[in-house]
Amino acid sequence: MAEGIGPSIVYLGPVGTFSHLVALRRFGENTRLIAKPNISAIFDFLVNHPEACAVVPIENSSGGAIYDTVDMLLAKVGAVHILEDLSLDVQLALLGHNGERIRRIYSHFVPIRHHKEWLATNFPSARVVSVESTAFAAAKASTSRNAAALAAPGVASLYHLDILQFPIQPGGVNVTRFFVIGRPGKWGFLAASRRWKTSSTFQLKNVCGSLYFFLEPFSRRAVNLCMIISHPLVGKPESYVFLIEVDGSVADLSVKAALEEASQWCEKFVFLGSYPSRRRYNSSPGNCSLPRGLVSTR
Repeated sequence: MAEGIGPSIVYLGPVGTFSHLVALRRFGENTRLIAKPNISAIFDFLVNHPEACAVVPIENSSGGAIYDTVDMLLAKVGAVHILEDLSLDVQLALLGHNGERIRRIYSHFVPIRHHKEWLATNFPSARVVSVESTAFAAAKASTSRNAAALAAPGVASLYHLDILQFPIQPGGVNVTRFFVIGRPGKWGFLAASRRWKTSSTFQLKNVCGSLYFFLEPFSRRAVNLCMIISHPLVGKPESYVFLIEVDGSVADLSVKAALEEASQWCEKFVFLGSYPSRRRYNSSPGNCSLPRGLVSTR
């Protein structure tokens, strides 16, 4: 059961996005939820409101890293920490109007990529249009009888749409991971977890073998790397900054020692937090309806 908490929770809007669904599942309907139009606006809000937290997508199992979030974690490095790791088993539905010919299908680029073969097979003549979010796709589909959207089933009633079909999931489960982020500090909602993770960003020294020597302490100390993302440094050709995530807490001696040894090969190393990795939420039909009367607060 989701638990309500004190601080405001910011999420990538509008109402009905998977970020919104995860925020509702994690923090409950009684929490003040604030929708923002993009990831940059979320981080700006956090910088100016230290009492707030946010739910942001970081990685999709079919689409890869969410680079808008990666960009802002790097741009605001040190200003916010990662507080929790959440994930959602994404189930999409084709929403539209019963009995109408579909000429245009809206969705976010990740679901479009994930279901491109299904779309091409079942709707070869429809124009597929990428938009900011699956919720915005549903809103667009509601404006035309010949439009449809790939979106969460729970937003169908919100936009007066019918659930037409459930696309076949290519490759099995489609999971999106989210970070709960906020200013460093003591947060009452953090719960005990059997699994913890730790993230950092780093820039390597420009010497031969620096990446190998950075990674070697993790292997030697049996610290598992969950994720490593490289990102070009703006204005510095052939220079990169990395985001790394490992299993375990910095309170674990092996994790702490591996990070300390690895950081010696860095020009810059910033700790982003140790945080609990919570259960995976389910967005399947019957588990994803939105509360009636729910309003997005800007």
